[in-house]
Order: sequence, then C-alpha cells, then structure tokens
Amino acid sequence: MTGLIGRSAGGERLDDLAEAMVGEDWYELDGAVEGPAAVGVLEHGTRDPDANVVWEGDGLVGAVYGVVSNRDRLALSWGEIFRGVADESRDVLARLDGPFALACVDTRTGAVHLATDKAGSRPLYYAVGDDAVTAEDGSGHAGADGVAFASELGPLVDGRDDPALDPRAVSDLLLFGGVVGERTLVEGVASLPPATRLTVDDGVSTERYWEPTAAGLAPSGYPDRWLGDYRRALADVATTAGDRSLWFPGDADSRIAAAVLADQSPSTRTLTAGGRRGGDREAAARVAARLGTANTQAHADPDHHLVDAVADAVAATDGMVAWSAVDALEYVTDGLHGDADVLVHGDAALDAATWAGALGADDSVAGALYRNERVLPAAAVRDLLAAAVDPLDAVDELVTASVAGPPERTAVDAAGRLRAATELRSRAVQRRQVGTRSLASGPLLDTAARMPAAYRVGTRPISAPVGSGTPPIRRAVAERLDPELAGIPAGTAGEGPSDGAATPGDESDGSSPATGRAAGDPYLRRYATDDRFRRFVDDLLDGVGDRPPVDGDAVSTLAERLAAGDLSSFAPVAALTGVELWARRHLDDGAGARRRPGIEV
Repeated sequence: MTGLIGRSAGGERLDDLAEAMVGEDWYELDGAVEGPAAVGVLEHGTRDPDANVVWEGDGLVGAVYGVVSNRDRLALSWGEIFRGVADESRDVLARLDGPFALACVDTRTGAVHLATDKAGSRPLYYAVGDDAVTAEDGSGHAGADGVAFASELGPLVDGRDDPALDPRAVSDLLLFGGVVGERTLVEGVASLPPATRLTVDDGVSTERYWEPTAAGLAPSGYPDRWLGDYRRALADVATTAGDRSLWFPGDADSRIAAAVLADQSPSTRTLTAGGRRGGDREAAARVAARLGTANTQAHADPDHHLVDAVADAVAATDGMVAWSAVDALEYVTDGLHGDADVLVHGDAALDAATWAGALGADDSVAGALYRNERVLPAAAVRDLLAAAVDPLDAVDELVTASVAGPPERTAVDAAGRLRAATELRSRAVQRRQVGTRSLASGPLLDTAARMPAAYRVGTRPISAPVGSGTPPIRRAVAERLDPELAGIPAGTAGEGPSDGAATPGDESDGSSPATGRAAGDPYLRRYATDDRFRRFVDDLLDGVGDRPPVDGDAVSTLAERLAAGDLSSFAPVAALTGVELWARRHLDDGAGARRRPGIEV
C-alpha cells in the first residue's frame, strides 16, 4: 500500500520499513533520514505527482501523505506548516484541510508529532517502544526505541514480540464493520482518530486539535452556504489532481459532486462501477449525459477471481474493515489501475443527518448511534466471542470522544468518527491502485454540523429503518445546481455489494432467512454457486474458530448456517474471514506470507 512510514529512533532504514508494506511494482519511495529519525512516503509517483511531500529543514524532518488541499489559499510554505505542526500551539493544524496524514520529527530533541485530517480520511497507526508505559490518560514515556508509525499495521507488527489480536477490536469489527477509536486489531499498536495530534516527547499524549463550532445556523440561506463551502472544498481537492476521475455510482451525493465539477477545467471524467444503494449504472449514465460529462462504465475482469480480490482488500485495509463493504470489490482490486490515475470522491456524507436530526433533547445519542449504524446486534457479537467483551463499550466510547452540545451535534460527530473507521478506511483498497481524494474540509464539516433541523429531516421517528427518508438538504442543493438532476430516478445499486446491515430494532443474529435488502447480498449468492470461493471461506472460518478471542463453537454454528443458506447477511462472515486472513499473514507467517501474491484454494 502507498502510505506514510517512519520512526524517531531504532535504526531501521526506510527501505526496510517500506519492505514491510504491501507493494506494487510501480510504487516509489521518497524519504528523509537525519540521525536516528526517518520519515517517508510510499507513493504512486508520476501517476499522482501532486500528492505527498517530504520536507527537511530547521532540525525537522516531515512528510505529508496526501494533500493539504487549501495550502495555496492559506499561502503557507511547507516549512511554515511543519514548524507549525511541531509548535505547541494547535493553530496551524486547525487551519489545514485534508485529505492527509502527516508526521514531523524534531531531530534535535527526538520529539515526534503525528496528525490526521479533520475527517480521518487516511489511517495512521503508531507503536511506542517496548519500554513504554502508557497510562489511561495518555501520559507515559517513549522508551528506548522511540515511536514508529505507518499507514499500515505490517511495519509496526513485525517489530513486536508475540503480537496478539485485540478482543475489543474484533468486537468492533463485528458490531460496526470496522475497528473504531484508537484501537487496532493488534494489542500495543494504536490508531489515530480524525482531527487528532499525537505528541511523543517526554511523554505520550493525544489531543483533538479541531472541532466544529457549537452554535447552529439559521435556516434562511443555509443551502446556499452549504453549497458554497462544498464548492470550495471540492475545487480545492480537484486542483491537486491533474488527471482525475470522479467515483460515480449515480447516487445523490455523487450527482451533486458531478454537477459542481462539470464546469471546472480541466474536465473531470466520471467512473461508474456499480455502487452503493441509491445509485446504479443507468442513473449514472443519465446524469452524466445531462451534465455533458464523459462517463466510463467499468466492469470487473472475469479472470480476476473474487478470492484474489478479497485477499488484496484485506491486505490493503489490514483487516480493519469487513471486506464485504468495499464497493465494486473485484473491479477496484484489479481493473481500476488501468482506468484512472486519481479518483475523487464527492463526500457530501449526509447519511447521518437524517437520523441525527430526529433526536430530541432527551434522546440517547449512544442508543441512536447503535440502532442506526450497527451491522450486527450486540447479542450476536457477544455470542461470537469467547472473551468477556461488551460490544456496547465501543458505542459509549465513540459518543464520549465526540463533541458536546445538542444531541444531533454529538451524533453527527460520532457518526463521522465511525465513518472514518469504516467507509473512509475501506478506500485504502482503491488507494492501493490509484491516488484518491476525499473531502476533509473544516468549513464544510463545520457547516454540516451546524445544519438547521429543517434541512436534516422532516417528521421521522429515530426507530425508522436505516436509509429511510433523505435529508432535505440533498434536494435543496440538487435543485439549485440543476432541477432535472433531482428528478432522475435512482434504481437499486448496481453490482456493488450490500453493506449487510441489519434493520434497526431487528435483533436477528443473521440466522433467519434472507429478507428485505439483505436478500440481495451478492456474497451469499456467490458462496452458494462458486466452489473456489466457498472453499476459501470455509477454510478461513475453520481457522478463525481456533483463534482467540473468537468462540469456536459459535463460528462452527455460523458456518453451518451459511452452508444451509440460513444467513441473512454475509457481514459477520466477511469480518471473521478478514481477521483470519490478516492474522495468518502477519501474526503467524510473518513477512514471507506478505510476499505471496494471492491465496490459492
């Protein structure tokens, strides 16, 4: 995978750290080494020349993985940015818009500063030396080996003695489809949440450097303000990608993005390869024709088997996301590389606005987040784990880590942090093949968080099914851009996979016959008809049942129900098989397994 790598001490060459990353033959390594400190970026090179930077000066070495999309607008040099990051103040960081992950090492003192963008568009993991003692309040000591950091878990796991799976992380993966908060699949390796700065100096500390404003906005003129901030954010990221394509399932958010980019120069192509609910190929083609935008209808290579696609997706995401949630999985792990250099995502990210807008002053944010965002019910997660873990702890921690204020403000922020751990993290699969741009704009996130209730939702109970209704802001914006856009119907999603989410309030453990939207789960159908895929899944389920903290009997029951066609969702199977596949490569077999191009079953 492309990504950020480095450490403050320890002596490893950048080449050694890069070797532990998942690679492609066209990747290039750019880095800086000064004394024991080393930072670098593994990148797509000439395919995405405007992304990433390595900087050295004033006793600092630093790297940005991605782009600071508003750097020209701020008129900041890279030296000013890295000096600002290393400063105790949060002022410079708070002004930067992403998508990026960055690192800065002060080679005079050994102090390390890491940061993620405001949306958490790119993962950044870190591990403090074996001598570290880290307290619950984030304080501690860096230890003799300093701190190592990377956009993948591999370089950090390789240096640990007897690494083990984190039970709560596996619980998160089953509950939400992704590992949330500061945890990773491996005990002792941490993840940096969105809008967070880590400082390792005399101690180890993290702080949130930016949060949306508390005060709301008046309904009058709100759609124009939102659209203005959105236009600016999308234009900023688009200008950092010379040869760009818009990921375009044809749903409401991608239509807004296509309309905004339609009159920009150079032009932006649209790329349709199936997609999530709310869009399809026919709708995408109609919208592109309406806007006069070139549209490529991409298809997977029939010779690229799903088994190999899953192996590639798990490698790209470190098993931190259930692979079944990756859009157009077989295409993005193979054909995407030949069709695009840089992929732009529209990222209006308004899905949480509907259910969050229905929250009253006395409603539980944690309860609403669980009902509307979970993939499996907590009871089903408990059954699949042998460890004494309460899955609902993850819900409470997400809410506690989110901004205070009215319930809808807290809920939207919590949903954004969850989105960083699931949808945005899954884009690493695309980023393995091409450059990517997601929106991580402070003004846009701030305006969205302050959305008036009238534009969040009409009358709708919080217990209503996920996806029912749509926030009025979508239609208001679409009508301002082009009234005919809002009138083009969207059918069911194309060949993209279902997210496998259960209906809120349905405490099924996935064992009942397929009903509703889960009935279209393509992986359940594929398991029933594809011998190689079935053997692959069965082998991984058999293995994960013997791996702590998973309950072997519960996994055996899950496998039996899968074979009998009684599961309504493939989501728990995807989560567990991803854990097992990743653990075999990194916990059991080490670096030798990572060099295998695929899994033969």
